[in-house]
Amino acid sequence: MTMRFIHFADTHLGFSDLSKVDPTTGVNRREQDFYDAWQHVIAASLERRPDFVLHAGDLFQSPRPNNRAIAVALEGLKRLHDANIPIFIVAGNHSTPRIRATGNIFEALAILPNVHAAYCGVYKKFIFTSPNGQERCAIHCIPHCSLSQDLEKAYADLQFEPSARWNILLTHGSWRAAGKIDTRMGEFNEQFLEDPETRLDLTFDYIALGHFHRYVPINDHTFYSGSTERTSFNEAGYASGYICGDLQTREWEYVPIPSRPMLRLPPIDCRNQSVEEVMLALKERSSADLAGAMLTLEFRHLSRDLYLQLDTSALDKIFAQAFYLDKQFVFETEARGEPAGSSAMMMRLGSLREEFARYLLQRSNGALPRAELERLGEEYLAAVESAGLEA
Repeated sequence: MTMRFIHFADTHLGFSDLSKVDPTTGVNRREQDFYDAWQHVIAASLERRPDFVLHAGDLFQSPRPNNRAIAVALEGLKRLHDANIPIFIVAGNHSTPRIRATGNIFEALAILPNVHAAYCGVYKKFIFTSPNGQERCAIHCIPHCSLSQDLEKAYADLQFEPSARWNILLTHGSWRAAGKIDTRMGEFNEQFLEDPETRLDLTFDYIALGHFHRYVPINDHTFYSGSTERTSFNEAGYASGYICGDLQTREWEYVPIPSRPMLRLPPIDCRNQSVEEVMLALKERSSADLAGAMLTLEFRHLSRDLYLQLDTSALDKIFAQAFYLDKQFVFETEARGEPAGSSAMMMRLGSLREEFARYLLQRSNGALPRAELERLGEEYLAAVESAGLEA
């Protein structure tokens, strides 16, 4: 008899970004992207009919999700329940409160039949029994542990189930034994996982990992499923998806799912370039099909004068078909006697003085005394800064 499962993670329900709102529903469009991804995996689970589903953490974006995120989660969990597909969930670092006294959203979710959750930094073991009662699978759950001593205790409490044919580890964090791949997310409260097989002299049939937002095989039975949507441009180029596994045949299939395109465009070298040449390079990069995509574009070796001449609204119009254009301006500091690239400064907006100077350059059209207005602006800004320091 087969024993099949679906493994996914990092759904981050409730994630919101960029202040773009659907005019019909009023929902932040990036927030809806994450709901769509969750619903896609739920639908795939109903279609594939696995014996159970594993969620390896960060179900929600925060430990106090908004009402819409909770409603979307409950709707998906109910669909699994109605199909008699149990789901096993561990809390990730995003879904774990800093203070335990505030309570935990998983206390509510765990009340639902067929929802089995591990949270509050405590190891839990669940036993899944096949419908015919002949096959048993032990699912060992280590949720995010805010304290190192909690994680140590979770490892110490982990014991295989003698009556189970298969043993699975379900956990969330940065895997120290990932070899050349750095699975850290750069979050101050992330959990670092020691390989329990080496540490405890155990061999699991499958290890389901969450936290790192990219599909990564650690070994032949240990996998990050990756996230179902991307939360930052650091994840540009990563696929979104889930894993279908079969413990009987030891086959693991990564299944990509549709997600909003997130692309890094080739950077533009602005050294010794005119505004016209930069705009031409932009139009060349906009020739591809970028409809609905999130884009990031770096302007390198940018002089202050060229920066002031750039019309940022015109840049957005060139990529009007895209969902969002993230503009990164990298300024050279050679003019101050520093070597090229040694202290280049990356920023999306200039200082107030630079932005005011840019505004005057673009709006005066020779009809206003730009130099005089710029001087007055400098004086007013200096006065405001001085008043702020005195206060």
